[in-house]
Order: sequence, then structure tokens, then C-alpha cells
Amino acid sequence: MSFLIMSQGKPIAALSAPLCQICYKDVGKTVDGEPFIACDVCVYSVCRLCYEDEREDGKQSCPQCNTRYKRHKGKQNL
Repeated sequence: MSFLIMSQGKPIAALSAPLCQICYKDVGKTVDGEPFIACDVCVYSVCRLCYEDEREDGKQSCPQCNTRYKRHKGKQNL
């Protein structure tokens, strides 16, 4: 299965099962069934769990471009 990664409505890259650049697990999907994208600016691959950890305990921004994370609807089921 491959995913088409979109940022601000524009296709960025077609990837098969994108991996989190922090924990190297599958990035997963949003509550709408789309691939999870934590940063709309640089599309850095971060899974929902690492995103939630960064928003709650970290500096609340993308590790790659330092853009402040926006809140995504839904929360990871643990």
C-alpha cells in the first residue's frame, strides 16, 4: 500500500507506510483515515504518539523545522 503525502493541499511524495523519524514505527492514520502528518510545513514524519509526547512534554514544535505544532483532532488510542 502506498500513501500520497499532501501539504497545504499539494502532493509532496508517494511513500509506502511512512515511518516515524523518532521511534521508527508506522506513522499511522488520522481519525479520517488519512496518513498522519504532524507538520504541515515540512511534512516531517512523526507518529501520533511521538507528536502527542512533544505537544505535552516537549517544546511543542516540529523537530525538523521548529514550526509550532497545530492541534489535530482525535487522540491516539493507547
